[in-house]
Amino acid sequence: MSNYVLADIKRICHKKSFLRTIGIYIGLFCIMMFIYFNPTYTADAYVAKTTIFLGFFPLFVGLTVFLSVFYDDFKSKSIQVAIGYGLQRHKVVLSKVIESILLIFASIFCIGILTLLAPVVLGLALNQTQVIELILSVIVEALRAVGYICISAIPVFYTQNAVNGTIVYVLLSSRTVMLLATMILGQELFVNMIGDMTKYFYTSQLYSIRSAFLQNGTWDTSTMCAALSVYVVLPVVISVFSFEKKELKF
Repeated sequence: MSNYVLADIKRICHKKSFLRTIGIYIGLFCIMMFIYFNPTYTADAYVAKTTIFLGFFPLFVGLTVFLSVFYDDFKSKSIQVAIGYGLQRHKVVLSKVIESILLIFASIFCIGILTLLAPVVLGLALNQTQVIELILSVIVEALRAVGYICISAIPVFYTQNAVNGTIVYVLLSSRTVMLLATMILGQELFVNMIGDMTKYFYTSQLYSIRSAFLQNGTWDTSTMCAALSVYVVLPVVISVFSFEKKELKF
């Protein structure tokens, strides 16, 4: 399985469209800094703008990772070939998840380094709290992307069609699903019946953990573990189960 993962990561890292997307995202960050920077630009303003920009990471870079990991392999039927050579189905699912996690965190690491070096170039002095806020934002957005990929992998493996998963991923990463669900569950009728369910959304939980740490310095490990269990681990288990039960399409 490790050879399969390494070979696929090597293929993706040499893929021009993947590298181009990372470059465009970094370029957009530099353009944003060029537009906003002025003599009165403060460290607080930099952190605020950068945090907003990082919020687009799951949609921009995460989508590219998803397409590179899932779409290409299902389109070329290379997954079916790997299974034909003896790779078990659950290992295929785990391999794709591991690839996605490695690529997401490798990408966000490079972008995170850039966000920490940019203030030095701009002559902005970030305090410890601001540095921590940037680091937490980087981690949270990476976890958002990983969660969305794991959820979107369910329709991919169930239908063996990456297009279905791509649609789900775009709806999740663009926050369309979250906005629609908030509009529905935020109604007074539902709040009175079942309580405020919006606080259990994946994004809401990650952001609340970040905010709580910045405000009082405490890390809510139990909430983080619960969120990762529900939105990362559980979808992977469902993907494995659904893929095991489906006949391969050639």
